[in-house]
Amino acid sequence: MTAGINRLSDKKLKALLGTHSDKVRKISDGAGLMIRVTKAGSISWVYKYRLGGRETEAKLLTLGRYPDLSLAKAREMRTQCRTWLADGKDPQRMIKLDREETLKPVIVQDAIEYWLTVYVDNNLVNANRYRERFNKHLFPYISDMALSDCDTPYWLRRFDQVKKVAPSMAGMLLQMSQQALKFCRIRRFAVSHVLEGITKQDIG
Repeated sequence: MTAGINRLSDKKLKALLGTHSDKVRKISDGAGLMIRVTKAGSISWVYKYRLGGRETEAKLLTLGRYPDLSLAKAREMRTQCRTWLADGKDPQRMIKLDREETLKPVIVQDAIEYWLTVYVDNNLVNANRYRERFNKHLFPYISDMALSDCDTPYWLRRFDQVKKVAPSMAGMLLQMSQQALKFCRIRRFAVSHVLEGITKQDIG
């Protein structure tokens, strides 16, 4: 373990929580992560960083409150923040975007409509047929589910149902859905890997 990193412990945090003091304290865990302990003993996680090197003004980003945000999770967020900074991204903005996505998750229909609108409508001559297939065979069943919650079994169950009445359509629907999710993933519109590696033979 690198010296100066991970200085705090759960034992120390629990001892500080709720402990009254005559001043606000800041205690470092290292690599930009610290806790802010109020006079009343409330603990908040804070990440300190600079966007343009040491010559720029430091920014303080509140990550959450302890114990709602655990020590382990706070360290994970520190690692993510450091990764964002290495990529030239502002951690404050990235966390805001993540929270907005959590509050308003992309649903299955949003993801597929994004592919249909951005790619299919502009590149394929039979775009209407793609949309009609989704409208008939998929959207009435799982369209309102958050994409992040729509795991592989939900998709396979629907494909299985379609195969019973239209075997060729089931495979076609699988391939179109895979293309849509891959397109969304590459464009960073939404990320889902649940259909990767599935073939027509996997549909019962």
